[in-house]
Amino acid sequence: MTKQLHLRNGQSGFTLIELMISMVVLLIGLGGLLVLLITSLYTNKTAATDTSSTMIAEHILEQISAQGLQATTPLQITDCTYPTPQTINFATNPATLGSGNSGANGGNGATLTAGGIINWTQAFSAVPTDPVSGYPYAIRYTDCGANGKQKVYDVRWNVIKMSANDRLIVIGARPSNVSTNGGLRFVVPANLRTVD
Repeated sequence: MTKQLHLRNGQSGFTLIELMISMVVLLIGLGGLLVLLITSLYTNKTAATDTSSTMIAEHILEQISAQGLQATTPLQITDCTYPTPQTINFATNPATLGSGNSGANGGNGATLTAGGIINWTQAFSAVPTDPVSGYPYAIRYTDCGANGKQKVYDVRWNVIKMSANDRLIVIGARPSNVSTNGGLRFVVPANLRTVD
């Protein structure tokens, strides 16, 4: 009988200190999960923005590509600015490499880096216009979402005449007013290229 009584006394429950230590360990684990949840929500929003940037750049690229190689007339695109959508005229006139209005790495349009992508360090207002039509090679395109939400994208391009039958179109898009050099709201701009 004394043996059974001794076992019961050895099976006592948690002490208050043990309970507090286990709660601290649980809180640290839940804090880590909270950080993961917040990071995944932010990453999901960034992915949606990247997809929209790519789709807008592709839309304008397709319009330029659909235009004949010899055509130099400006094109139009309509965005969904609220309450009245705006129609934006933009230039597509090509120039041979180094002889256009964008420097040694491009033809006509936004400045290109030595790697052949849009130079985002150039101010939006500094992107040149077409010398013939006066229309821009950069636009601010408004994209509409659910519940009347709008996001403005900075879209720039460069058109290089490679031969009488070929041109290279380089286009980039990103949300306006975000950093491309790091930080919490870092966004890698969408860059597309095609030869047609």
